[in-house]
Amino acid sequence: MINPYEVLDISQNATKQEIVKGKILAMKKRKYSLQEIQLAEKQLLNPSKRLIADYMFPSKIRAKRPKAIKIDIKQINVSIDEIDENAFDSLKKWSDE
Repeated sequence: MINPYEVLDISQNATKQEIVKGKILAMKKRKYSLQEIQLAEKQLLNPSKRLIADYMFPSKIRAKRPKAIKIDIKQINVSIDEIDENAFDSLKKWSDE
């Protein structure tokens, strides 16, 4: 099975007009047979068959290279003496009841 989007040289979000235009241009190029071009057009104009074509031939999305992440984290020195040991006493109140 040939990718109908490649036969008609169109994108996957092509409208009906673009499909018909793609058919005419594909017939001028003569890269594919007339039968393959007509089959591709018929397949893309039928909503259920187009859904199958979208599933069988997913679009080739060009991924961009990820950019380096710059993290500016400042380290804070905390002394154990500065920690409030009674900070979570409110939780003890509920667990004692």
